[in-house]
Amino acid sequence: EGFHNYPNAPVGVEFLKYEHRHLFQIRCGFKVSDSNREKEIFLEQEAIKNLLTDHFGYPCIFGSMSCEMIAELVLECFYPKGMIWCEVFEDGLGGARVAVKK
Repeated sequence: EGFHNYPNAPVGVEFLKYEHRHLFQIRCGFKVSDSNREKEIFLEQEAIKNLLTDHFGYPCIFGSMSCEMIAELVLECFYPKGMIWCEVFEDGLGGARVAVKK
């Protein structure tokens, strides 16, 4: 759960300029070499949740960060652990995917 806003929202969606709530969904991909649970999903979920809570509190107050910006932060922090892409969606309806640049 989190809040953010879009200060430069275009005409027609000006309401996004103001802080509003979403249930953010984060999906990530990790590079693995062993197909037998090399990455334990419960541990990775907890680590990502802790990162966001430590940075933004609970519920997360993201300020003017976009889905792309949130995904970039998560990817940057977990790239050393093998993360290769991160998606952040708002209420399961739309969002963004950020991948490691090769």
